[in-house]
Amino acid sequence: IRFKDAVGRKFSFPFHLCKSWGGMSDLIRQAFIHISALRPHVFNGYYDLVGPDGSIILPQTWETVIQP
Repeated sequence: IRFKDAVGRKFSFPFHLCKSWGGMSDLIRQAFIHISALRPHVFNGYYDLVGPDGSIILPQTWETVIQP
């Protein structure tokens, strides 16, 4: 899964690690562990994930929307 964060960094996450919402949120937390200004927001889940078409992907729909 290609992931671009709020600071403009780009990541490639293996699909098997982020196919569940829990796996994806763990990876996002790891990505922000050293960004002190945003870390508290990320760790509290105050972010949106946006798909390639610009729409927000809700946690409840994550596993049915994403694909490798």
